[in-house]
Amino acid sequence: MENKPFVDFDLLAPILLGIFSIAGIALIFWGGFFQPRPTIEAVGTSTSFRYIFIGTEPGLSTLTPEPTPTRIVIESSPFPTRLPAGTFAPTVPPLTPQTGGGSSFFPTRTSPSLTPPPFPTDSSFATKPASSLFTPTFTPTIPAVLAKYDDTYFGILYDGEWTSQTNVSGAYQNTLHISFTIENYALFTFVGQQVILTYQAGPSLGTIRIDLDGIEFEVSQASPQTQLVDWASPILILGTHDLVVEHLSGGSVNIDSVTIPDIRTATPTP
Repeated sequence: MENKPFVDFDLLAPILLGIFSIAGIALIFWGGFFQPRPTIEAVGTSTSFRYIFIGTEPGLSTLTPEPTPTRIVIESSPFPTRLPAGTFAPTVPPLTPQTGGGSSFFPTRTSPSLTPPPFPTDSSFATKPASSLFTPTFTPTIPAVLAKYDDTYFGILYDGEWTSQTNVSGAYQNTLHISFTIENYALFTFVGQQVILTYQAGPSLGTIRIDLDGIEFEVSQASPQTQLVDWASPILILGTHDLVVEHLSGGSVNIDSVTIPDIRTATPTP
């Protein structure tokens, strides 16, 4: 049996190190607790309050404030009636209500008067009223009065199957537009007081329906001999009108030209 020492030196060193560490920490806390604290001198501020209360508990107050009557007092002078000798009381102008009902303590606002600029007297300046200096002039884009338009004119709109025939003897500009199908029609818009439709009449030709602003006329193009015939409308009110020529019946019908005569003194028919 081996003899072992009473104290194990391998464990003694860590135990002593722990004891010294605990003693050092306690000494540091002990010194900090008894160390005197620095004194800070309070400096006064220019604020109008002395204390600030910050509420930390949320909630609604159950106190009901007592109603107090409100009275507005307007004094004639904000200064006391008795002043020390040698001083002068400022004069406060009385507050007067505005005219026209109601009272107001604000100064009356005056409206500035507007004076129109002088009219120019230079002779080179136009002396017409302003409303007539820049009056726009309307120029119609459709044919004007006193004009004659061939059947090939782009303003005559053809609907359906129309045949353009050239080298027609006696026709205006030697051309005709011929329809071989019923319900084909041509539309022409013009400005004037009358319209004249010219066509070539002849044997076995059909009938056309002329619609002028909603008023219809039936015209037969049949004739014993081939010749140019004019159909003239009644006198109209000067303005814009629509002319529609429709193939109503028969084998074929044609259009040679459209004329807008110059009507100056005629009176429109009722």
